[in-house]
Amino acid sequence: MPAPKRPPIDMDASLASLSAGGLPHRALQRLQDEASGARPFFTSDLSVNEFMVAREVQCTPISQVMGSTIFHIGRVADYKGKTGEMETLSHAHRDARRTAISRLYQEARAVGADAVIGVRLGERPITAGRHGKGGDDGGQVIEFTVIGTAIRAPWITHQPGEPVVTDLSGQDLWALARDGYEPCGFLYDFCHYHVWHVMNPNSWTPGGEVTAAVNGVDNARRLVAGRVVDQARRHGAEMVVGSDIKVSVREVSCGWGGCELNDLDIDITWYATGVRRIPGRTVTHEAKVPPLVLGMIPLGRRKRGEVLEGEADESERLAEIARKQEERAQESEGKSE
Repeated sequence: MPAPKRPPIDMDASLASLSAGGLPHRALQRLQDEASGARPFFTSDLSVNEFMVAREVQCTPISQVMGSTIFHIGRVADYKGKTGEMETLSHAHRDARRTAISRLYQEARAVGADAVIGVRLGERPITAGRHGKGGDDGGQVIEFTVIGTAIRAPWITHQPGEPVVTDLSGQDLWALARDGYEPCGFLYDFCHYHVWHVMNPNSWTPGGEVTAAVNGVDNARRLVAGRVVDQARRHGAEMVVGSDIKVSVREVSCGWGGCELNDLDIDITWYATGVRRIPGRTVTHEAKVPPLVLGMIPLGRRKRGEVLEGEADESERLAEIARKQEERAQESEGKSE
């Protein structure tokens, strides 16, 4: 039987929806088909073992869902001589993540999901800006994507039409459910922290700890941790599990002409899931490992940042281009002086 003819897409309306942070109309058509049962199959990014153990705790996959954005980071005011969080850059990275996750959430809501599991996150540079040149920091364009599987799980408590997004794997969800816990929210934060003249000879001694660098990393971590904990409280979480923390530290030019002291840029990204006891659930049994399924893969999520073949090489190439551009900018600045 031939598939029913689709109505034509109004491209202007679709682009307007996308500009407002919504979904393109073609994606809405696909999701409506999957939610209505018009398609006999569902798509999913779950592994075989994740699919099997998810079914053990009454989770039914509906559809693969995703969100993405290509975001221009923009420029910030001159911050030469300053130490602290560069809030303009931090907000830009958080907004990019928030936009992509919001689109994944909208797709999950469109198919009537209770939750999204197995979320994978990826970030890669599209174009390189000029880094470490005082007021010129920024200007780069990044792509941020999230992909997961929408599921029906009637035992997960949530407001109608508000699915719970989580990066838990199928195995993680199985273990939590068997012990009476449920996910209640996806937590994430980002901080770009700048340390001025990190190698100032007055702040450290040869053969010893570089105090300014250590304090910078610790301060950035505290800022991110505080915001993650605040998010957990708003979601009503009893604890935070599966924290995945990435710390990037790089030395950059301070931007003053002829200055031999460099600064330090620190990026901290933190992802986690808030969980709580299932209301009214009493655990009366011991959570046993299902034979031939869970024993094949240890508990825990898959590695983040999984990329298709060739994407890793492309990201490395763009990073190398950014490094060379920075070197050329420093050389041209030195000649102009």
